[in-house]
Amino acid sequence: MVAMRTTILATAFLSLLASSSAAQQCGAFSVEGFTAGSNVGGWTFGGPNQSIQASGGFTGAQLVTAGLDTFAPQLRTTGASIYTGDYRTAGVTSLGVDLKTYQIDFPSCPRPLSLMLTNDNGTPSNPNDDFYVYYVGAESIPCVDGLWHSYHFDVPAQSATLPVGWAVDPNSVLPPNTAWNTVIQDVDRVTFFYGDPTFFFIFQMWTVGADNLRIGWNGGASTYCLSKKNSVGCQPVISASGQPSASQPSGFVLSTAEVINNKNGIFFYGHAAQSAPFQGGTLCVATPIQRTPTASSGGNPPPNDCSGVLSLDFNTWIAGGNDPSLVAGATIFGQTWSRDPQSASTTSLSNAVRFTICN
Repeated sequence: MVAMRTTILATAFLSLLASSSAAQQCGAFSVEGFTAGSNVGGWTFGGPNQSIQASGGFTGAQLVTAGLDTFAPQLRTTGASIYTGDYRTAGVTSLGVDLKTYQIDFPSCPRPLSLMLTNDNGTPSNPNDDFYVYYVGAESIPCVDGLWHSYHFDVPAQSATLPVGWAVDPNSVLPPNTAWNTVIQDVDRVTFFYGDPTFFFIFQMWTVGADNLRIGWNGGASTYCLSKKNSVGCQPVISASGQPSASQPSGFVLSTAEVINNKNGIFFYGHAAQSAPFQGGTLCVATPIQRTPTASSGGNPPPNDCSGVLSLDFNTWIAGGNDPSLVAGATIFGQTWSRDPQSASTTSLSNAVRFTICN
């Protein structure tokens, strides 16, 4: 089972909401995977050649824009959706996206990916009076490297003051805290901006892809970091389904797809993130690290392909008393490791997942 593939999974009822203005339960999250042509949020890069493609995503479908002539691609929402509205009341805690760059005139990947939250000042038909708050991320936009990159942004919507690391539209006349509170209680547009939005870059032609647009409420699960392409040519992708709970014996499943078939693997986790070179890939979890028991990926019989899936019900792991640090309120960062005998390191690594344990 690959929970984050579909548009709405464990929180399927959220797709019925017009906006993110209603308070959501602990651990709720939603993912737009563009399955069957879906596009909750009306996500767009703009440009004349945009399409939802049934394959090539991370995993499954993807949103692709080819030949985009711009100084900086801007993946953004259009209209009201679960990604807009009153973030404070709803309890929004994160936004995320998976991105891939297929073509660009010349290298530009050293620039960062930024998150912009925009308020239309009550005049949606007049973009000239819009203003925004933004966060310039630590991770660079994807290079033309054949890889999907997972990005995560914390959104501290409950903060009454402009959070550390966030900044205000330099053209806004509002004091920083006023601008923050105004936007966070009425987000009219979400934008993932390729660069610092206060900078200007030269125009280029881009072909870019997006998948798995994520929003989390009250610590809901999200993915981050970069998975390593395995020897069969696939990128293992981790996902979550259900609600992480310190009191429920089951119901929060972590699944990693695109794993080489019939190989052993483990899920390992800690209480902080990092991004460090490791076994030819990226170690996304900081020490100390806890490992779960070895499991088989299953899948098709030989030869090797990417039909393997590694799954773990993390609530069952918690309920088993395996780790006293797994208590309500703890935030967990985890990643999957598996065997890949044909690779230089003989190992494979997924991207990573983060979530907060509920009661």
